[in-house]
Amino acid sequence: MGKLKRQTVKKTTILLLTILSLNSCQSGDEQQIVTIENKYSISIPSFLTKVSGLNDDASLQYQHAWKEFYIIVIDESKSEMQKALDDNNLAESYTNDIKGYSDLLMKGFEQTISVSHKSETIDTTINNMPARLLTVNGRVEGIDAYYSLAFIQGKERYYQIMAWTLSNKEYEYKDKMNRIMYSLKEL
Repeated sequence: MGKLKRQTVKKTTILLLTILSLNSCQSGDEQQIVTIENKYSISIPSFLTKVSGLNDDASLQYQHAWKEFYIIVIDESKSEMQKALDDNNLAESYTNDIKGYSDLLMKGFEQTISVSHKSETIDTTINNMPARLLTVNGRVEGIDAYYSLAFIQGKERYYQIMAWTLSNKEYEYKDKMNRIMYSLKEL
């Protein structure tokens, strides 16, 4: 009976090792397209799963905790932005356009993180929409993190995309994050 039990344990161990090695051999380039209501779609790595709790304001929240890869999208109407500017006496400091939107949000973001490096902001177009992109390295709650950020101006809405990981995984994920930023399409 002991010999049979050892053989079963050995077979189970071999099966688990085979499954783990097959999973680690996947390229990780498979994509899934996620559509949020009738607002937008975005292409993200298929290894990410839907979650809640990353950000209460996010319309999209996905992660892979073991890989330390997270993404959120926050969308809000231009009229909500104007109301926030007016209600907080910020209309003279920030314009209700892609520059004012991204500047305001970056100011708030930089107050929550100890920034060690911030890239230049790239003004570009994503699927015919004005956009601003940048990356940030910083420390939050004792953890060194790498963030890829995109701010996009749609017809009636603004979109903020934020993907992040640990700083030591920056080079592993920065291309995937960049592809995500350029994949948002307004519906």
